[in-house]
Amino acid sequence: ADLSIDDMIAEFRAATKRGSIAAMEGAEVHADWLAAGAPAPVDPHVSGPLSRAAMLPTPVYIRALRRRTALAAAMDERLTSVDVLALPTTPVTAPTIAYMAEDAELRDHVEGLLLRNTQVANQFDLCAISLPMPGTALPAGLMLVARNGHDHRLLRIAAEVESLL
Repeated sequence: ADLSIDDMIAEFRAATKRGSIAAMEGAEVHADWLAAGAPAPVDPHVSGPLSRAAMLPTPVYIRALRRRTALAAAMDERLTSVDVLALPTTPVTAPTIAYMAEDAELRDHVEGLLLRNTQVANQFDLCAISLPMPGTALPAGLMLVARNGHDHRLLRIAAEVESLL
């Protein structure tokens, strides 16, 4: 059965438009080296978002967490009618770093695609597993996603699906 969650993803994006929860929490964890400079060079694609998130006021973080809690509950309700969601772990083949090095817009777009499906499970506090797909020219994974707390059930389903693959 098809089950659309696009509206939930859009609401989560809106709730974290000023900064992702991960970036805000990462900025707090790494506050010392962000303020003083890292002892070793850090990729600007990592340090940039963390530095920007460090500048956000605390209420932005608190609002994002509260909205995430409400959206996770709504997603849990949405998933009551299905055993698992099945989707590709990544919707595109990962390109080489060299291929993306010269084009920041392309890099950001591809990075968003590579993280998109796994972020759904992370952001909505779901459980997920990625099964390797045998017989493909390049590595590919089938991601199965279940409701929060349904880890054991998901693992049983994944074992059955894996035997079919």
